[in-house]
Amino acid sequence: MSLKAELKALQTRLEAGRSPEALAIMHRAVDDLRKSGVTRILRVGDQAPDFRLPNANEELIDSRALRERGPLVVTFYRGRW
Repeated sequence: MSLKAELKALQTRLEAGRSPEALAIMHRAVDDLRKSGVTRILRVGDQAPDFRLPNANEELIDSRALRERGPLVVTFYRGRW
């Protein structure tokens, strides 16, 4: 299964059981974010910009320093639970 198909299946599963009103709000928020221009979709071969972000322990992590040690994989997750 392609990544696109997997993501669509995940979206379908996560949206199941939600009210039409809630789905409309969620989709509108995503559309607003896309239209705002703050998102940037990287393509295969693109280099991500350098960044400093807090990790799960709220320690600032520098992407440049990590890339000096080898390939870098970044994962984002929501919540603090």
